Amino acid sequence: MVFKELIKRKRDGGELSREEIEFIVNSYTEGKTPDYQMSALLMAIFFRGLNYDETLYLTDSMLRSGKKVVVKAKGKLVDKHSTGGIGDKVSLVIAPVLAELGFKAPLLAGRALGFTGGTIDKLESTGMKVELSDEEISEVTERFGFSISAQTPEIAPADRKIYALRDATATVESIPLIVSSILSKKLAVNTEAIVFDVKVGSGAFMKTMEKAKVLAEGLVQVSKLYGKKAGALITEMGQPLGLFAGNALEVREATDALSGTIQKDLLEIVSSLVGLLYELTERGSFLKGKSDAEEVIKSGKALKRFTDWIEYLGGNPYPEIKAKRFVVESPVNGYISAIDGEALGWLIVEMGGGRRKAGDRIDYSVGLAFFKKVGDKVEKGEPIGEIYYNGRDIENISTKFLSAFQFSQEPVEKPKLIKEKVV
Repeated sequence: MVFKELIKRKRDGGELSREEIEFIVNSYTEGKTPDYQMSALLMAIFFRGLNYDETLYLTDSMLRSGKKVVVKAKGKLVDKHSTGGIGDKVSLVIAPVLAELGFKAPLLAGRALGFTGGTIDKLESTGMKVELSDEEISEVTERFGFSISAQTPEIAPADRKIYALRDATATVESIPLIVSSILSKKLAVNTEAIVFDVKVGSGAFMKTMEKAKVLAEGLVQVSKLYGKKAGALITEMGQPLGLFAGNALEVREATDALSGTIQKDLLEIVSSLVGLLYELTERGSFLKGKSDAEEVIKSGKALKRFTDWIEYLGGNPYPEIKAKRFVVESPVNGYISAIDGEALGWLIVEMGGGRRKAGDRIDYSVGLAFFKKVGDKVEKGEPIGEIYYNGRDIENISTKFLSAFQFSQEPVEKPKLIKEKVV
């Protein structure tokens, strides 16, 4: 095959076959195709797109560039993936809840890069072991009913090389390339069903419903083509989720949530995702799964499973928060009309709680608390949030925190948490 001809065909809106896409992935990862040619193809895909079959072929080729993870645990294996957001600790809560309901949930997760947090960083704040072998994932999943561990370099190495080039060539935002990147890792595990939590809003990568829906449909349809049962919820991320954003703070919030003291928005997202998994696996109706999840959470039944799991892997489920605290007060009387989630995410990164580039060290204790959300009434001088910080520049940090909030004199409707279901 001639790589240049494949670039030309995609540039002109043509379709690539499975064999051609396999050739593209293999030749590039083996160093036989130079960056400049692969860059040209990625840009052609950015403008011309890929259909679902082409996206499946790309996903499968990247998946097969590495190893699969075979989890040997009795029961129905299920998975959940989030596209990321501010204060998104859903995985920490949903995994033990699914286990309590009789599922087996071996989740692979990542670290933070950019303005959204990473589940693995949150768990590392406890001191627990997060990098597990296939045998350890199987053993932990069988013992506790779930596992959350780091994606290893052996999974989809082609995706890692191609993503680095996408990052350098401004093609990261291509939705077919996002779909194939996500699924080349998620489909590497032998789960039966997967639910996608596709975030939309200022605190997510997808800022508009239009783009979020295209992404959700791509993830679901390509997963189905691969043979998985799959569905997605498009959920609110126009503001932070739950009470806290920050690594150790979110672990603390997850333990509180599993003890029954849970924020309403977090409960709604977690229980709805469980409801969708019930539907996909024919365990029961969406409402039955939602109700069962709410009962497990409010009763505190899954808390011991979660804390025992962290301790089994050498961590402390109640990590110490070594940070100073500063309360931010409302400057006006009125209502909160909007919150810039992305600005708050970058503020946490600036405080040391995230990474601007791979390899940056993280201060696990820093973060933010949110006492008021969009639609809430506030009075001047009333606390609307709290900053957990290390260092001295609290005046600058508090100014940036407050600048992420907009206020209105008129009442504001609270945003709908579950925007749409895609199956």
